[in-house]
Amino acid sequence: MNISAFIHNDLTTPTTLSEIKRVHDWVSTKDFFGVYAYATQSGVSSFELALGRNFWTHTPSRWLFGLDYGRTQPQALRFFCEQNNAEVRVFDGSWVVDQRGFIPRRDFHAKMSFLLNPSADRYGMIVGSGNFSSNGLRRSVEAGASICAEDRIEYSGNLEASLNLANSLWDNATPADCILDVYEDRWNASHSGAIAENQSHDGVIHGPEDVFWIEAGYVTKNRGSNRPGNQIDFPRGMGRYFGFNPPEDMPPNSVIGEITFETPVGAPVSYNLRLGNNMMEKISLPIPETHGFDIYDGKYLIFQRSGSRFVFRALEADDFETVFGDRLSEVKIMGSGRRYGHIV
Repeated sequence: MNISAFIHNDLTTPTTLSEIKRVHDWVSTKDFFGVYAYATQSGVSSFELALGRNFWTHTPSRWLFGLDYGRTQPQALRFFCEQNNAEVRVFDGSWVVDQRGFIPRRDFHAKMSFLLNPSADRYGMIVGSGNFSSNGLRRSVEAGASICAEDRIEYSGNLEASLNLANSLWDNATPADCILDVYEDRWNASHSGAIAENQSHDGVIHGPEDVFWIEAGYVTKNRGSNRPGNQIDFPRGMGRYFGFNPPEDMPPNSVIGEITFETPVGAPVSYNLRLGNNMMEKISLPIPETHGFDIYDGKYLIFQRSGSRFVFRALEADDFETVFGDRLSEVKIMGSGRRYGHIV
């Protein structure tokens, strides 16, 4: 039996995600069971970067999530449901999905993974404070422990009871695909209320603005399959928020202007905003690893004018709502469904 406690601290210390990867490699997992209060797109992308795309085809997995307070992003839930080798259920899902604000009758707050290989007599469990978001898996200050059992006796004495209880939660949970469409519709209509109330489809973009934002959505891995991407598309005309006013007949691949970002870590960095071949505006964002970010997928990107520069932040959906939810104005929707606008 091996037990290792850990705290996320810096790049040299283990994280929830690095421990999952370490134990997964040791166990050669044949049955993965993740139990988490909520999941986000950033968590999905971080997990896939660490364990590789082949995880989904080589490792049968089960996932039990909560919908409490709408913290699980429907896009993340849909990703799991689309994996052929994965099963997904929601704790008390058929009840919670019908509640205003997705208020649960009993909070689901578990955060743990079981990794099993009975034929090799290897078993693992990672449990801690980190949820299935990029922050919870590897960036925030979280604490946890990894337990590895090397034979059936160690497993029976230390892990089996917890797994049996988790399995009982699974047995009584709602299959995710039974409620996902309803959840996505209701989540979009209520998260956040200000977004739902003020949103409209793409129209004329006015600017400049002092504070504005955009949903990153899925970010193409332009830096390679094992590193988070840092290039996104803006809708045509979003450059006006930055103070640019390019001509309507600007040809593709033209530079609209230069943007200098201030970030939590590292020196300011400048990139060109340009018009792409698809006639959308394209920007490179600060390299996540070197500027205090972990990943941009699923995050809300905020730009705040500071002189000639822009302070840049990337927040999870619920954090964005907490900080800016009562200050949103002119929320616009791109054809892809991503939303953006300015903050008053």
